[in-house]
Amino acid sequence: MVKLVLRVAGAGVMAVGLLLPFACAAAAETVTALPKLDTTRAMGAWYEIARIPRNPEKKCTSDAMVLYAPGDKPNRFSMVTSCQIKAGSSDAWNATITLDKTGDGKLKLSYIWPFSSKYWVLAEDPAGQWTLIGSPNHKTLWVLSRTAAMAPEVLAAVEAKATAQGFDTNKLVLVPQRHGADAPIISGGN
Repeated sequence: MVKLVLRVAGAGVMAVGLLLPFACAAAAETVTALPKLDTTRAMGAWYEIARIPRNPEKKCTSDAMVLYAPGDKPNRFSMVTSCQIKAGSSDAWNATITLDKTGDGKLKLSYIWPFSSKYWVLAEDPAGQWTLIGSPNHKTLWVLSRTAAMAPEVLAAVEAKATAQGFDTNKLVLVPQRHGADAPIISGGN
């Protein structure tokens, strides 16, 4: 009798272990990219207002910015990210972004070829003043703005959009922008 109970319990644990990846995949499906992405509106400098950070960003303390520029092919563009780090100096890294062939908000970002990560443009302001970008696995998220500050009610509305797509906005880290809107730390674009 004890052996039978242990076999049934073992089978139950095994079934849960086999089904867990499918449950995670179902959660990833709650993320929806914009159906149409206008890349010309995305070009230029953006202030990082908040993020669920990737490893390279965990050392950033303030003044994070992202610059998007046209790439070497129609479906690609370049990205430069910079920030102030704890030691009082700055850090920057480059990436290439490849757009999905459908023209939607699905992107592949590559820091080192041939490796890439998926990031999706989840929402954007109709006036082009903010954008929300996240990974389909819910591990990373960015709130970007054309200005160094975002009104609290606007940030709350953007966070609500992220929550609706399954992101844990309690993990968001606010990024202090100490330089002002007229003094970007990287140049180009807008």
